[in-house]
Amino acid sequence: MGLKPVAAALGLILALVPAGGGTAAAQPGVQPVPNGDRPVLAEIERRGVVRCGVSFNPGFAANDDNGRPVGFMVDLCRALAAAVLGKADAVEIRRLSKPQEFDAVATGEVDVSFAQTSWTLTRDATYAVDFGPPVFHDVQGIAAWLLADGRSALDGTELTICVPAGTTTQAELEALVAVGKRPWKLRSFPGWPDALEAFLSRDCAALSADRALLTTALHMLESRKEALEIVDAPLPSREPLAPLTPNADRMWMAAVRWTIYALFLAEDAGVTGANANFQRITGGSEVRRLLSGLPEVAAKAGLRPDWAYQVVMQVGNYGEIFERNLGSRSPFKLDRGPNRPWTQGGLLYAPVFQ
Repeated sequence: MGLKPVAAALGLILALVPAGGGTAAAQPGVQPVPNGDRPVLAEIERRGVVRCGVSFNPGFAANDDNGRPVGFMVDLCRALAAAVLGKADAVEIRRLSKPQEFDAVATGEVDVSFAQTSWTLTRDATYAVDFGPPVFHDVQGIAAWLLADGRSALDGTELTICVPAGTTTQAELEALVAVGKRPWKLRSFPGWPDALEAFLSRDCAALSADRALLTTALHMLESRKEALEIVDAPLPSREPLAPLTPNADRMWMAAVRWTIYALFLAEDAGVTGANANFQRITGGSEVRRLLSGLPEVAAKAGLRPDWAYQVVMQVGNYGEIFERNLGSRSPFKLDRGPNRPWTQGGLLYAPVFQ
């Protein structure tokens, strides 16, 4: 199969989306921060849209039947637009191929990257970017074809595994092979679409990437009817996918960080798009602070006075975003796993809104 049919089947062609704009008004009596101290926010307000980089993967970022960008990471971008511009659809979605996201953020091509990048020490120390809070916790997985007798290709002694080059996936498998734990051969490719195409063409018996990525990508090809399995990689792994912002702009990082935390807290506190108006009046003290936006603090962070309220009303809380794009309301039915609030045994935790 050629690359174009694979890309079409996966919905990987995502056009740039023109959108409207808006600006955040300062509260009366609150001194706004000068634009010179908030370059990214000032440019976003001038431009009228938030530019977000994403990797094109089903469930995370794709075009719907009307050509509109949808997906988990797209909705996080929309949440930022609601927080800083008051309009969730005031976004431009740009395709980034790994590791293009680092330069795209550092040079200002995008304001923020949601390109499914794992937060690592080396990346944190090497690139001119800051990592925000992890928005999706994943593990490394391996997809493998089943043999004619029903056994997994992973049971064989000779096995070639396709991997995208320069990823944590490649590094983990190389370490496993180096210590003699598995007699596998790794075949690296410039990017994820190339590795996927090679696997689908049976040039490799297995394909390794983040497990959720494998699940969503291969789900879209169910009509092929090939028998395969997706399992966790042999060694336990952590893949905390986090947004990237320019490390020279502390205020923009704060806006991104607290918008994400607002999504976490809203779910944990039971605040949804359907009940936010009611909770704004009757909720507990922290919920009321969340939905009032703490205007005097919001102005210092470059956010709208009612920023968190607009995020929840226009986009929903974290759980609503997850379920409609990846979970129970999506075709993929991904389990929440660690992507649940800390009060439910997950890893999503927001600092105090005070």
